[in-house]
Amino acid sequence: MKLEAIITQRKTEKSSSYDLVYEWEDVLSSELGLKMIDESGLRQNRWVRRFRVSSLATTNKNAFVFKMGPFGHSGLNKPNIVPYIIDFYLDENQLDWFYKTYNKHKVVFISSKEAYDYLCEHHCPLPIAHLPLSISDKYHIDVTSQYEKKYDLVLMGRQNPVLMDFLEEYVKNHPDFLYAYRVEENGHYYYHTSKGMLIGDIINRDDYIALMRQARVCLYATPGLDGGEERTKGFNQVTPRFLEYLSCLCHVLARYPANSDTDYFEINKFCESVESYEQFEKVMDDYLCKKVDVGFYSNYLQHHYTSLFANDMTKILKDI
Repeated sequence: MKLEAIITQRKTEKSSSYDLVYEWEDVLSSELGLKMIDESGLRQNRWVRRFRVSSLATTNKNAFVFKMGPFGHSGLNKPNIVPYIIDFYLDENQLDWFYKTYNKHKVVFISSKEAYDYLCEHHCPLPIAHLPLSISDKYHIDVTSQYEKKYDLVLMGRQNPVLMDFLEEYVKNHPDFLYAYRVEENGHYYYHTSKGMLIGDIINRDDYIALMRQARVCLYATPGLDGGEERTKGFNQVTPRFLEYLSCLCHVLARYPANSDTDYFEINKFCESVESYEQFEKVMDDYLCKKVDVGFYSNYLQHHYTSLFANDMTKILKDI
């Protein structure tokens, strides 16, 4: 199967969470010579869906589409469409629905190795393939890469409550520790330092990455831990933020379970899962005294850029 296009939502979906998806799309388009096709608003129109003709609002070209999750698939269940599911958070009671909703595809790509293994264990009748998450080649680093580190820690996005409790204790015991955190005000995210200085408004992805590059350490946890189990149905895939931290040359202080996805991304080569405050303190102290191994980071990321994703996907589709 040879792809001709990518179905994109960039003209209609402006949420910052999609910026990463659009970066992936740009690399795929460049690497594979794929045309961008804008998502049709008619596909989700309630009258179009009611009369079950939403597939007519979707291209007949062989097209690839990133899906944030398995829902909202009306009109896309066609043999010419190749879906890639980023977050697969379905329990056993939802699997029959999933099989029926995706039953016309020649292949369904699953980002998480844990979710892929789960589907295989449940004898998934669909033609599924594992294709891991990546980071855009625009964030490529090599052994000469370096960034000025202004802050001991920067808190990016949703935080794990256990790691935050450990951080609160650490700050009490280390008053000179300088970190940055965000405050939402009137729909904007303003970053402040622990010393009371306003850093500024993070309004786009470039600002987000620029601030991350100034952190010596970042906290990372897979999403289905410590209260996240209900949202993710217990799945704990490695998210793109882990790769972002590495591309920004940050030490990663992490909390995660052992599963096939955390094994695939070899998180334990960067940090053992933090289970106690004493371990947190020891790791943090160690990180603040040394720079990251840029050569190691660079070699690791060579296996996780989106251009390699494009190559692996092409190999799989070649046999379909």
